Amino acid sequence: MARFFGLPGSQNDINVLHKSPLFEDLKYGISPRVNFAINGNHYTHGYYLADGIYPKWSTLVQCYRHPTTGEIGRSYSYFNSRQMELRKDVERAFGILKRKFAIIFWPYRGLSAREMHKTMLNCIIMHNMVIQQTCHNKNQTNHEDEDLRHEIQPARGLPGRNYAQMTSHIENKTLYNRLREDLKANMWDGF
Repeated sequence: MARFFGLPGSQNDINVLHKSPLFEDLKYGISPRVNFAINGNHYTHGYYLADGIYPKWSTLVQCYRHPTTGEIGRSYSYFNSRQMELRKDVERAFGILKRKFAIIFWPYRGLSAREMHKTMLNCIIMHNMVIQQTCHNKNQTNHEDEDLRHEIQPARGLPGRNYAQMTSHIENKTLYNRLREDLKANMWDGF
């Protein structure tokens, strides 16, 4: 949970999952818009790679616990290996940031979630600036003056019914299974 980290005491990933601003923004409709289709199914929300301790939510993609064996099982094994590789890449990237910036290495006692989020974004931006400066290449496209992000329109104060619907959508196990199956099939087709 990259945006909600460093809480003191017994606040582990599972305990803070329901309070995470990451999912609150999605429930309020102020997260970045994501639209993609896989195997004919259309998705309107991004997803995060997670390990097996997280709940089966439509916004979290986990490995298969007991993949089948034989010819069919190869697609499950391939999916599991790719998912774990990508998750490790993210963990390594976060490890680099922690080594470079001591402020994100230690727990954030006394900072609000908003201040933690801003601090993390600033560290990522500074890291990218250092990389851009050291790896400056004439052949690279320079996007300095372009805003490559989609405009996000805050929509706080949504009716409770919409908030409850989004919560139900996020925690939908059927959507979780469908997304994971679609991703597995898409990866296997590409393999």
